[in-house]
Amino acid sequence: MLGNEYEIMYAQELRHWWFRGRRRVLVGLLRQYAARHRGPLRILDYGSGTGGNSASYAPFGWVCGLEPDAGAVRLAARRKDAALCRGSGTDLPFRELTWDVVIASDVLEHIDDDVGAVREIERVLRPGGAFIFSVPAHPWLYGPHDEALHHRRRYQERSLRKLMDRPKLQLSRLSYWNTTLFPLYCVRRLAAQWGPAQTSRSDTELPSHLTNELLAGLLALEAGLVGRIRLPWGLSLIGLALRT
Repeated sequence: MLGNEYEIMYAQELRHWWFRGRRRVLVGLLRQYAARHRGPLRILDYGSGTGGNSASYAPFGWVCGLEPDAGAVRLAARRKDAALCRGSGTDLPFRELTWDVVIASDVLEHIDDDVGAVREIERVLRPGGAFIFSVPAHPWLYGPHDEALHHRRRYQERSLRKLMDRPKLQLSRLSYWNTTLFPLYCVRRLAAQWGPAQTSRSDTELPSHLTNELLAGLLALEAGLVGRIRLPWGLSLIGLALRT
């Protein structure tokens, strides 16, 4: 990411409607998986950034955050919500069959070798374990937001299914997410692409309190749907794969 993006994330990810909505969807999938398994889970927060999600995973078991960026790890350490480990997503510092759950919250798009990343996740998951993930959708929406966050790509549903096509991974659920706001953001991001050149920056400015809560409420409704049905379009893709 650009130099100040981790500071922005740290300051906003517990309050901002988008971070809250994504966290709610991921935790919903984790809750569904945990309901079918007795006892606490070993959960890897893969690419944990500044640690804003880890506390939400903690009720389901023991959480470790893995993050390659030293600055992000320092910020996450302030939260004291999980164990932390600095390491590469394509060369995980764990033995095979270590984790019950790996959660990658908008991480794969940052990694040059996303195939190698999924291979490593497959390696460290226990049989029956779950890989829960979210990624930005639609390559044609790539713009200043993605550049600021150092995204290597946005995903098509087809390309994501191909990425998850591993010998010991079975894709159980895949849906679009952030559906309600999709038309508005399409217009906004396409305008940014075709308009005057802009400085690379993310779209994570915190709006007014009322707007923030209204948008958070919209995504809360979507979170309840994603756990039951496949949403047909959206700004992101979210899914769950099981290790056989």
